[in-house]
Amino acid sequence: MLCRTSLVWWRFFRRKIYPWTTLAIAAYKIPCACRLERTREIVRLMVALTRIDAVAVCEFLNDLLW
Repeated sequence: MLCRTSLVWWRFFRRKIYPWTTLAIAAYKIPCACRLERTREIVRLMVALTRIDAVAVCEFLNDLLW
């Protein structure tokens, strides 16, 4: 039972952090990619930016400041 619960939490954690990891990897690959790969990485970066909930991030930063 504990193993199943751990897998559920791992899947939840992975789904929540997925846009951030994609954002980091794409930003890392853009400077060293060639023309077509660079375009793909830029598109991947833009898609990752749209998946991040900006309102939740702003609320979290506001809570940290106050």
